[in-house]
Amino acid sequence: MTSENTQWYALYLRSRYEKKVHAELQKKNIETFLPLVEEMHIWSDRKKIIQEPLFRGYIFVKTDLRDKASILMTDGVVRFVGIHYKPSSIPDLQINWLRRIVDESIEMRHEQYLNIGERVRVNAGPLIGIEGIISRMHGVSRVLISIAAIEQSVSIQMPTDYLDVIHTNEEKCTFEPSKSPSS
Repeated sequence: MTSENTQWYALYLRSRYEKKVHAELQKKNIETFLPLVEEMHIWSDRKKIIQEPLFRGYIFVKTDLRDKASILMTDGVVRFVGIHYKPSSIPDLQINWLRRIVDESIEMRHEQYLNIGERVRVNAGPLIGIEGIISRMHGVSRVLISIAAIEQSVSIQMPTDYLDVIHTNEEKCTFEPSKSPSS
């Protein structure tokens, strides 16, 4: 579906249904985005690289919500992610950031969603322009890219000289893993 009024939304899914829902929605001509990452799975007799969803239990759809009922009737779809039963849209820019990160095969790991930390923008390299929250974990600088609608984040390792602080008039809070946010 291509309409000027379409926006990205997140769907919450039944456990392990991400790829099935992705395929079914594509059959219905609904634009979807399922970010996948490669993971090494090790069994007692073999190792295999598997494509796994970056955000378990979620998939992104681009729609103007006229096909909301059809989407919700897709096997495995639980609900649209939103507030008070109203789906929350996700900015195109954030979906594009996720696409670029996945396409570049940047080393990443799934992170707990955090509302604290200083906002930064990548100023060099293949991810230039991406914004996130700077954190320091285990002595390494990482940038958290957060999708607020599903309260999920990924982090990427980034040299600090590739980052510019985004200055705002809001009060800043620095993330320090050794301290709790309330201390």
